Amino acid sequence: MPATFIRELLTLPVRDARGDLLGHVGDFRFDTTSGAVTCILVTLQPDIDPDRLPWRAEEGMLSIPVEEVATVGSDIRLAR
Repeated sequence: MPATFIRELLTLPVRDARGDLLGHVGDFRFDTTSGAVTCILVTLQPDIDPDRLPWRAEEGMLSIPVEEVATVGSDIRLAR
């Protein structure tokens, strides 16, 4: 993920590769050694069952590794 201000990414819509809305960025997980973002934490849409997704949910948020991010713009698009 290219360098950017985290504030710019908070609340951005997160969409899967088909363009379906999964939810919105709620927080991030960082590597404490490097300071790099390792996961985006997504607040899911109410009608989405996290058990049907390939990523794990914890504390009410979906944890998506940054390697799954395809593009960042007006929304975050995932590779799958």
